[in-house]
Amino acid sequence: MGVLKVNLPDDLERKFREYAMKLFGYSRGSLSAATEQLVAEFVKRESTKEQIKKIAEKEIKNPVEAIKGLLSHVKGKTSVELQHEARRYRTRMAMQSVSRRKHISRSRIR
Repeated sequence: MGVLKVNLPDDLERKFREYAMKLFGYSRGSLSAATEQLVAEFVKRESTKEQIKKIAEKEIKNPVEAIKGLLSHVKGKTSVELQHEARRYRTRMAMQSVSRRKHISRSRIR
């Protein structure tokens, strides 16, 4: 198993420790578990970005043409209304994610 040593600002370190212990419990290994999950998610996100970029470079010759007409099926809404709807959707998804995390952390504590 590899070892990473990192320097973080004090306030960020304190918040990380606080959230890691809330999520993984107040026992030995909670910081390691939180760090492992964080790094795994980072690597997954970045590799997904790279894959999408490679596909886009191969298949999309003109990016403007690729997205042109993408929302043509949406009738009766302006672009501003669609932006507001997207914001509400993202907020709802974020709240559900937070709710699931709280539920998971509570079940681990018990």
